[in-house]
Amino acid sequence: MTNEVNNATVKLLAILLVVSIIFGTFVFLYTEENNEILKGEANFQLHYIYTLKNEGPLNLSFVSLRLALLKSWEPVQRVDSISYAPMANRTASDQYNNSFIYYEFDFFGVNQTLQVEVYANLTLYLLDYANAKLTIYPYDPNDRLYALFLAYDQYADTTDPAVRSIANSFPVTNNPIEDAYYAYNFSSTFIKYKLLSKVKGASFAIRNGYGDCDEYTTLFMALTRARGIPSIEHSAWLGDFVEGYNGTDNGAAAHAYPMFYVNGIGMLPADPTRGNTNFFENWLKTDEKRITLTRGPDKPYRHLTYRWIPKENISDPQIFSEYRIFIDKLNINYFSRIRTTIFVILTAMPVVFVGYSAIAGRRAYKLKQEKVKKILMDHLTDN
Repeated sequence: MTNEVNNATVKLLAILLVVSIIFGTFVFLYTEENNEILKGEANFQLHYIYTLKNEGPLNLSFVSLRLALLKSWEPVQRVDSISYAPMANRTASDQYNNSFIYYEFDFFGVNQTLQVEVYANLTLYLLDYANAKLTIYPYDPNDRLYALFLAYDQYADTTDPAVRSIANSFPVTNNPIEDAYYAYNFSSTFIKYKLLSKVKGASFAIRNGYGDCDEYTTLFMALTRARGIPSIEHSAWLGDFVEGYNGTDNGAAAHAYPMFYVNGIGMLPADPTRGNTNFFENWLKTDEKRITLTRGPDKPYRHLTYRWIPKENISDPQIFSEYRIFIDKLNINYFSRIRTTIFVILTAMPVVFVGYSAIAGRRAYKLKQEKVKKILMDHLTDN
């Protein structure tokens, strides 16, 4: 009886030790994971097509089309390859590091069509800076990005007394990330989403209490810049991207969001528009739903202008244009150590159980055989 009690105690202690080790491992991994930034990657093969057609009844005397090329933007994405057709008239880049292709025509007749196709392999980084230990350095006034991302922007007007009053109402932290958080909190919650036909800016949003992604973005920018934190607008596609996705950039798919610059870290993401409905998931985090195209004020990723010579008794020309996005392949990989550990443990548990059952069953069979043998031997001895 005493041996059985001792064996049971040893088994219980062994089980508690295993549980403690597993629990301690998960706590350690969770703590370590909070110090990491990269959580995974979303690898896209995609293409986008811009179609332009003059449906008449007049010829166009001039057409200029500017399209942004997808490119790498640290830290949110990397372009591995890109190609396009037909050949552009010219290419250009600007001080914000945007890349554009231009198609220009001195004559664009009735029923004439232009179709531009761009193919790209793209990697989105799935990031989470929210709990990471980040080292921050004071801003350097001679830093090019510092000056560029604080330059005057009419839509993020830091001279507006209302902007300055709100920014000055935030607590003094001497930490640009904490200051930016107060700006994110205000811009995410103060205004209501309403789609507008054109950019109105931060001052409009403050006085009217509504706006679309441009107003959420410019309000965040105005408040951060008023606190001396460089920030900049980005244009993007936004969608529930899956393999086989086929959609235009109308409505919410054409998106604007800000990033702000911290010396010693670089650019950090925020998305106050989406923060209006999913607050913590859009602060210092990225996902596979947002693909960035351009950076800077008034940098739409597509821009079309055209002219024609008016004629009496003939209506103005009708122009068809469509920007369509296709996701050919999408593969998402998470690099979280705690996710990987949990997956390994859950996968291994059935194997361990089967192995343990086999060993335990074999041992029980041997013990049974020995017990039967002992009984037979005792019986033979008695006789």
